[in-house]
Amino acid sequence: MTDPARPPAYVQSRIVFAILAVQFIIPAISYIAAPEVTIAQLSRINAILGGGPYTVPESGHVWHMLAVGNVMTLGVMCAMLSYDLRRFYPALPALAFLKGFSSLYSLAIGASHGLPMFYAIFALDGVTTLIMIFFGRRAHRAISAPVASGASETA
Repeated sequence: MTDPARPPAYVQSRIVFAILAVQFIIPAISYIAAPEVTIAQLSRINAILGGGPYTVPESGHVWHMLAVGNVMTLGVMCAMLSYDLRRFYPALPALAFLKGFSSLYSLAIGASHGLPMFYAIFALDGVTTLIMIFFGRRAHRAISAPVASGASETA
């Protein structure tokens, strides 16, 4: 029997958001420690998908800092939702917007610059956005629904 305070949808959302948090926080730290590794991986992915070597069009610390801040923010918001979805549920629209915008902007970059890796990023970010919305909303509905009680509360 399941605990009515922790319906399966809620437990599943905690797991999903915990996995996403790790998926964002570890790369954010690696972007800080070894950005050249990230650029090399992106270049390999672009080549595998039929493009040429990828080089960062504008070098500079500002873009690097913004990328790290974006990914770390995604990770922290996912960790917050995994920890306490009811309390931090208002962060879900911002989380979905941040990831959804990243997805759409990746599509625009892929189309305008002929970089196939950005189509893959568009697809991955789009699916991730849908997962966040689906599991977050479903869990919130499950924990917000009135608990049906089989026993009478009159003593």
